[in-house]
Amino acid sequence: MVVKELSQAGLRVVMLERGKHYLPEDARHDVLRSQYYNSGPLGYGPDIKSNPRTFRLTPDEPARLVYANEGQYGAPYGSTAAAVGGGTVAYGCMSWRFVAKDFRMKTLYGVPEGTTLEDWPISYEDLEPFYSKAEWEIGISGQAGANPFDPPRSKPYPLPPLPMDRVGEAFARGARKLGLHPFPLPLAILSQPYDGRPECIRCLYCERFQCEVNAKSGMHATMIPKALATGNCELRAECMAREVVVDERGRARGVIYFGPDKKLYEQPADLVIISCSATESARLLLNSKSRLFPTGLANRHDQVGRSVMHHTGGGGAIGFFVEDTFEPYGPGFTAGLADYVHGNGAVLGGGVITTNSEYRQPLAFARTCGWHFGPRPWGKAAKAFVRKYFRRAVSIGSPGQGMPTESNRVDLDPTVRDAWGLPVVRTTHRVHPLDIQSSFFLTNRCIEILRAAGAIEELLPKPLTGEDLGRAIKSNQRGGLGEHQVGGCRMGKDPRGSVLNQYCQAHDVDNLFVVDGSCFPTIGGFNPALTIQANAFRVSEFILRQWKGGSFKLPG
Repeated sequence: MVVKELSQAGLRVVMLERGKHYLPEDARHDVLRSQYYNSGPLGYGPDIKSNPRTFRLTPDEPARLVYANEGQYGAPYGSTAAAVGGGTVAYGCMSWRFVAKDFRMKTLYGVPEGTTLEDWPISYEDLEPFYSKAEWEIGISGQAGANPFDPPRSKPYPLPPLPMDRVGEAFARGARKLGLHPFPLPLAILSQPYDGRPECIRCLYCERFQCEVNAKSGMHATMIPKALATGNCELRAECMAREVVVDERGRARGVIYFGPDKKLYEQPADLVIISCSATESARLLLNSKSRLFPTGLANRHDQVGRSVMHHTGGGGAIGFFVEDTFEPYGPGFTAGLADYVHGNGAVLGGGVITTNSEYRQPLAFARTCGWHFGPRPWGKAAKAFVRKYFRRAVSIGSPGQGMPTESNRVDLDPTVRDAWGLPVVRTTHRVHPLDIQSSFFLTNRCIEILRAAGAIEELLPKPLTGEDLGRAIKSNQRGGLGEHQVGGCRMGKDPRGSVLNQYCQAHDVDNLFVVDGSCFPTIGGFNPALTIQANAFRVSEFILRQWKGGSFKLPG
């Protein structure tokens, strides 16, 4: 988003990306090389052996080595793509606006014990025009007004929603029986031709795969081509940033990076913008040490990497039906409801509930349904179950809010290095008891919807009880960050408790910005992509306004 805006305004921009540049003709429907459920390579990076990390639940225990196709690296059996376009190359494309209450969590709920819950330094009203801009710039399909809990909007969606599938119809049937309010999902997938790109061909291989016709509105298909078309933007793929370097006054003066040839280069710049994900943006800042910033760039108050979050308060369930619910069409997620976002009377924040698509290939289905046969479904009974119920399943879930805490953070592992010799991310993350409470609540709501839709009772998960919750909180061995990772460089008014100001500008370095999910003070009960994109447009407007006023430009 920022590259496109600055390039079109006439600034000269160099874009560094550690991954490859995948074109539509590179798309393939190989379930063994998707961005999910892999024992081998990920479809769109990062490379497994070159990019290790370490993980621990608490600061008191040793960290263990993890790789990108393992749980607790990025998400269970999956990771954010490392490619031109980032996670949007293979994401699921749900494009939600946060609601006004998501920006005022501390005001609404206080600060629960053990959390660093905080208000955003901006409001929904500040971001609303940029939500509309993002929806129209990249092409979002949806139905304004269909969600009765939607916040006010200044414009409708540019495209109508995609058709409801059988799974969505079953979900909606169950939801309505309970008095809930299902609606078609807002998706960054074209339901009609738009802005020179064709409509979705509804192939079965959507989430975790690149779109072969560019109907998915990822950054590689929308913003980056427009930036390159200006002639003001140069894209350098397979270039790994080592550090942001500063001058004698402590202002950023450029980036040192490894090129595709593994040699070091330095790119001078008047302005440096980091957009590497919540984990990798913090890592780059922490690796950017100097005499003026001995603990890492913009880390004067030891806030870089702290309060990272994932949707650890989410839940879900799978129901199996007598009738056939399978359709060999994408995208595989078409319906949702927002009845349990705030005001649910049970948990802090809550989250939307939607249909899922991860189980729509046989291999993924076998793993997703593994709870019937243990963590590794195998043997005659498991195979028979897959044959019988593969076409009769409905999976639904919720990205419930996870709580920020000071001890949940990313920093640098003291001993492990990547293929470039750089210290890797060490993730310390354990879910808060409120996350477990939220997960139980939303899982039970999913079970209720499936039961109302007519799922086979004996195959439904049993509702989780208060005793179950107590045991889960007491044992609590859950942790890890997923693709929806946010935080680590949070926005705030007080530099002692944040890294960035309300415009994602580093408190300590005025020509350094971090523009991605890192800036989020809280995670919301929604997929974060559209909020990241809208905020990027907002920050771009600020940068251009300041640039025209003479800010950022270095002498010479």
